[in-house]
Amino acid sequence: MHPFGLTLSIDSNRVAAICEEEWQSFLEDMDIAPVPERQDLRGFFLNWVAVFLPDAFPTSLQGEMSAWMAPRLHTRDSTWGYVRPPLIGSTLFALTGDSGWLQVQFDNFADGGSQVRSFFHRSLALVAPRITFDSELLRRLDFGMKHVYFFMDIPLALYAVSKGDPNEKLESLKRWQTGFMNSPEKEAVAGYLNGRLVANPLQHWISEKMSYVALRVACFPVATPAIAGLPLGIAISPVWERMQQHPLFSSHIKLVREAVDETPPGETS
Repeated sequence: MHPFGLTLSIDSNRVAAICEEEWQSFLEDMDIAPVPERQDLRGFFLNWVAVFLPDAFPTSLQGEMSAWMAPRLHTRDSTWGYVRPPLIGSTLFALTGDSGWLQVQFDNFADGGSQVRSFFHRSLALVAPRITFDSELLRRLDFGMKHVYFFMDIPLALYAVSKGDPNEKLESLKRWQTGFMNSPEKEAVAGYLNGRLVANPLQHWISEKMSYVALRVACFPVATPAIAGLPLGIAISPVWERMQQHPLFSSHIKLVREAVDETPPGETS
């Protein structure tokens, strides 16, 4: 039984068409500076579809986005160009499992500008449970913690829900606890170490962006097999369950103490 007591379906053809529309609109805003909010909303929509509705994502569009993204992985210019690709990189990572598409976020994980850095961190929210903090990414997180950057509770949340050895995470948290921290980070570190629920600093941002997704995706009742000769779309129940299981859609986060295999079907860890 669906949680809403109804049998619903998402029109995958419509979602695919919306993805095409959102991508073209995203490209049309490339020359606007600073980056308009609508461009971030469109990037988030594409990222959401890639994470929760990958079967509806057009293969041809994935190829087009890959060709656009590839030359931007290692660029940083003065026209806001380097802050535009992150959500597209997260989209491609969600579709392929190739962490190379996240290079922009990883390279700028310890960026000195708090607002820009925070956006890079937020752009990883939907794919955070699939990310592994390797030694270099952990070094950049460590740099931000030691230099008492603002908004570090966000990358701490990403770290808490990411793939990896829980014991190694606990050791990192203990190391950071010995240094000076701002109040949000201090409370988060203590909470993770003590096994408490920690307020999710990304929930408001995700909820705001999900309002846009809700406006762009339409659900409709599925007709009975006698009426519908073909499936009308993708059943909404699995999509709803994926969103419910995503740790950053919850109001609070708890550091898992035992290793859990978070590898999506079809990917290798």
